[in-house]
Amino acid sequence: MLSQSWAAALLLLSFTAPAACQTPPSLIDALVANNASQFADFIQADPEVLQLFLSSAGTVYAPVDKPSTQARSLAERALSPAEAAAAKSQGSKVQTKLNEDSQTQPGAVRQTLNKSPLVDGRNQSVVVDTRPANSTTQTKRWVGRSLAPRDGDCDEPNPNSLLRITSGLGKIANVIKADIAFQGGVIHITDKYFTPPQGLSSSARATGQTAFANLAAAGNVTNTLETTHSITVFLPSNNAIAAAANATAGVSSAELVTGHVVAGRVAYLPDLADGDTLTTQTGEKLTVTVRPGGLYYVNGARITQANIVLENGVAHVIDKVITPQTTAPPPPVTGGSGALSQTLGLGVAVGVAVAALLVLV
Repeated sequence: MLSQSWAAALLLLSFTAPAACQTPPSLIDALVANNASQFADFIQADPEVLQLFLSSAGTVYAPVDKPSTQARSLAERALSPAEAAAAKSQGSKVQTKLNEDSQTQPGAVRQTLNKSPLVDGRNQSVVVDTRPANSTTQTKRWVGRSLAPRDGDCDEPNPNSLLRITSGLGKIANVIKADIAFQGGVIHITDKYFTPPQGLSSSARATGQTAFANLAAAGNVTNTLETTHSITVFLPSNNAIAAAANATAGVSSAELVTGHVVAGRVAYLPDLADGDTLTTQTGEKLTVTVRPGGLYYVNGARITQANIVLENGVAHVIDKVITPQTTAPPPPVTGGSGALSQTLGLGVAVGVAVAALLVLV
């Protein structure tokens, strides 16, 4: 009787022991087994990149295989610096779980393995966005040939999306399979690569906000803004700039642009809280207001597109121009019709200048 009991116990252990002692697969084996073999080839093309993933990646955002041999051919040659940076952007030191990220409001900032010299003290980031889909209005993409989307790189909603992640140019990648264990961390399969960040001007134009880019160029501040470390830009839309032509009469292009730029702080949307205050380069005080439904406002201007990751920070599109409060009021009309004509002439001149910039949109 005793021998039968021992036999039954041993039989039970024979079924349960392998599951309890099962070791997760290696990173490469897990990628290949989950339809991300092209990305496995990609990171294996560069020994330094591969070692970085093996030693430091807690989470790997692996793009799903595409019906193309382009990614596989990368394994036959060394990666360029841009390709290596793109590969590093698909990994993060932090190990994440889908359930945790999905419940974090309004999302979370995930530093990647890609270092960024223009973002002081941190690597380049991507941003998990868990807000309701109607909390932002995606603007039309005005993409030139140099910024043309790659195969499968459009931003149409993915019905299989488990989680939305924003990267350069405000592009969204979707997690479509999550929490795949490997030795050292977890893999989340995405429907595309993250988009590399670009400068403020290129990013503004790519998201359709050409009027702001034109104002920066007219004010000769484009290069300065793109080389300033760690900035947050509240980027007025084309319609917002057109609507504010009268209110901004007498304000120079440079002042108008820098009045929407906060230097020294990269404030992704999850970094902003209700009541936060920020100071622009012109000394303007900005106050953040958060309302139910994931709606964010800055001095009354609503953020309509958030987390456009820049090479040196982040930009958020807003629906109103933040009017400088320090602008001197127009002089009183005391000299009759001549003085009135002079005052009106100044307003018309500035309005014409803004209109001329908008013509270029």
